[in-house]
Amino acid sequence: MRSACRLMLIVTLGLSGCGGEQDTPADSARVVKLVDATSAQQPLSRRFVGRVDARQTVDLSFRVGGQLSELPATPGTVIPQGEMIARLDPTDYQLAERRAEAEHRQATSTLSRQRNLLEQNAVSRSVFEEAETQYALTEVQLDNARQELSYSVIEAPFDALITRRMVDNHTNVQPNTEIVRVQDIGELRVRINIPEGLIRYIDEPERFDIDAQLVSMPGQRLPLVYREHVTEPDEVAQTYEVSLAFQDQDAVIALPGMTASVSVTPREVVELPGVSIPVSAVAKDNAGDFRVWRYAEEDGTVHPQPVVVGEIQGSRIAVLSGLDAGDTIVAAGVHALRDGMRVRPMQDAL
Repeated sequence: MRSACRLMLIVTLGLSGCGGEQDTPADSARVVKLVDATSAQQPLSRRFVGRVDARQTVDLSFRVGGQLSELPATPGTVIPQGEMIARLDPTDYQLAERRAEAEHRQATSTLSRQRNLLEQNAVSRSVFEEAETQYALTEVQLDNARQELSYSVIEAPFDALITRRMVDNHTNVQPNTEIVRVQDIGELRVRINIPEGLIRYIDEPERFDIDAQLVSMPGQRLPLVYREHVTEPDEVAQTYEVSLAFQDQDAVIALPGMTASVSVTPREVVELPGVSIPVSAVAKDNAGDFRVWRYAEEDGTVHPQPVVVGEIQGSRIAVLSGLDAGDTIVAAGVHALRDGMRVRPMQDAL
């Protein structure tokens, strides 16, 4: 009898418990914060750290060997285009030129004499052709001697800032030995690295105002203009190097290697592809792919939605595909959700 009563009590409590869960389904729903995906827009201004650089840096060398006789290039000085940077002792090359000139004069005289004899049928055609060939050879030798003499001098290929001397004067150097390093400072550049989200606008520089601030010129904003960019991204950072030039070169007090703070400001709001959502709304599934949790208002449930994400901008991230503007998603606590789970918006729970 006691066993029968105890069994009925357990059944009664079980039925009572089941009935309680059905009466309060809303109380069991997880409270979540919901947000709407919005159209992605370029921030009002972006700031990058850049480096002042010369338009080009070149290590100069002689094409011939010899002993250095003049090396007036001093690091930190600028040598105007066309002026001498270094010179080898020209004695051997001058003698070679004089010898080539003498042989060329002799070959010229011989060719003239053989031509006259050929016209009088006093020599054969083969003898004249041999004199003609010898003349051509001496002409090549003379050109070569003159060229090697010119190679004994290094001239500034542009207004060259001497940054380093690799050898001392009076040193015997071999051909192609680096003598000095020079930089073309006729136009100073500022190099920055920009993310993928901006590189698509690189062919529309007129849409942006770009300026730099230098430590050497505190408080002054120096306008920059686009020059060129590298089309291959950095393997680690996935950024692209962009080269900018100062709009007014004469107003700049800077040297290559100095640091610059570069501001890029759109002249109008730039609409980016995709939408923008909080970073906290994005998670990874078991396969390592990105996803968000889309909210279904009709039944109050959430469902996973695969997405392709782009650049992070502060606390928000761009979603390139998978969501449309206006879609409602869970903004936080996404790791505790499961497909079809019922949730309540945070404002409804207050």
